[in-house]
Amino acid sequence: MTGILVFSLAQVWLALLYLGTKRNPGEAQEAPAPWSGPLPTVLVQLPIYNERYVVERLLRNIAKLDYPRDRLSIQLLDDSTDETAEIADKVIVALKAEGVPIEHIRRPDRKGFKAGALDYGMGINHADFIAIFDADFLPRPDFIRQVLAYFADPKVGMVQTRWEHLNADYSIITRMMAFAIDNHFSVEHGGRQASDSFINFNGTGGMWRRKTIEDAGGWRSDTLTEDLDLSFRSQIRGWKFIFAENISTPSELPVQMSAVRSQQYRWTKGAAETGRKTLSNLWQSNARLLTKVVGSFHMLNSFIFLFLLVFCLSTLVLPFLGLANFMALAMVMNVMITTAMLANFVTYWISRRAGDFGAVRQGPVNVLYTTITFMALATGLCIQCSRAVVQGVFGQATPFVRTPKLAITSKTQQIKSKRAYNINAIPPVVYLELSLTVLLLAAIIFGFGHAAMVFTGVYVFYAIGFLVVSLLSLREVMAG
Repeated sequence: MTGILVFSLAQVWLALLYLGTKRNPGEAQEAPAPWSGPLPTVLVQLPIYNERYVVERLLRNIAKLDYPRDRLSIQLLDDSTDETAEIADKVIVALKAEGVPIEHIRRPDRKGFKAGALDYGMGINHADFIAIFDADFLPRPDFIRQVLAYFADPKVGMVQTRWEHLNADYSIITRMMAFAIDNHFSVEHGGRQASDSFINFNGTGGMWRRKTIEDAGGWRSDTLTEDLDLSFRSQIRGWKFIFAENISTPSELPVQMSAVRSQQYRWTKGAAETGRKTLSNLWQSNARLLTKVVGSFHMLNSFIFLFLLVFCLSTLVLPFLGLANFMALAMVMNVMITTAMLANFVTYWISRRAGDFGAVRQGPVNVLYTTITFMALATGLCIQCSRAVVQGVFGQATPFVRTPKLAITSKTQQIKSKRAYNINAIPPVVYLELSLTVLLLAAIIFGFGHAAMVFTGVYVFYAIGFLVVSLLSLREVMAG
């Protein structure tokens, strides 16, 4: 519970820093002057794997980028094993006929997954700057010119833009994902930048200076979050990163629970792997003490899932240990969990009010409801994400499982073939989630008149979280 509370209060601190940049005109981010002088060469990399539903949309959108074609190169880094490559070939032939400088790159194997593909592409092309987009991102035509302006400062090594959502209102899944991601692209990035601490490239929607990647040792595939890993290695080397909140890049959110599970598992495990690999290097670096502390919270934030699971199991066991001071202990824990939930509400309230997310239409009651709903769903994923944390800490290797994209951007669209992504079996973790739900419901029912009553609120909250995420997974499988 102490871990949960500390991480929650750390988030509030970032939120207050971010809010300060919005209220103080002197700290507000201003767009820099356009790039002056000869335009540098820019490489746009599009790493994909089995993206049959979105590859054509991606390619036709990228072809609209407004940048001199003699200074621009586009690489479709295609590791696909399905008909994606055939679809892409047809589109690329048509685009080349229109003069679009694009190449279809096919590696002999998928070694290194996304990191390997990006590194492979860099070996073929030696452009000064590199912009990277995942298959579900649709940058606006002026993306390169807008972002390039920040690189007038030779110390800037990477610029990350804010993610914008094409389908945030599609379902409860997309609404909650948008809610969490918006917090990251406001409070977390903004707060860290305000404290002059390290931020990170988010794998897509950003641009790198080539020298930065090379100076930091290049892309490496020994973690599932190659973006976070390279970000810390680069900033430890002294490069400056910028979060350009004023530039947004539209993207598609996953609409399936299976996709959310795989995405959260990869992000959680990758963060733990990066912490295991890089934390000591951070503390041995010349960075300020505050930067080291903020960076440590950054790399270790995935541990919140492990703390949530341990807390849940502890509250189920503690009432039956016969501790003489149990009631006092339980009251302290209830105060701590209430404080943590209040801290989360303040964090997300600031995110919605200060960030550019249409917060004018959201009152405190709406934000409170959304915050509680999101926390319940995030809590429901703590079993799977706790496993990811443990695997990351102990260095257990697992393959890179990318998040399926289905080109669904409105409520009227139907989810395409789920069989294409092997969503035909109930994930084993669902049985654990259902089992814990039953155990928590039993604790609620049989806890009346018992010391366990003091944790009834906790049991209800966890039961709702586990039940909802497991039912969403079951519904997805049954619908197929």
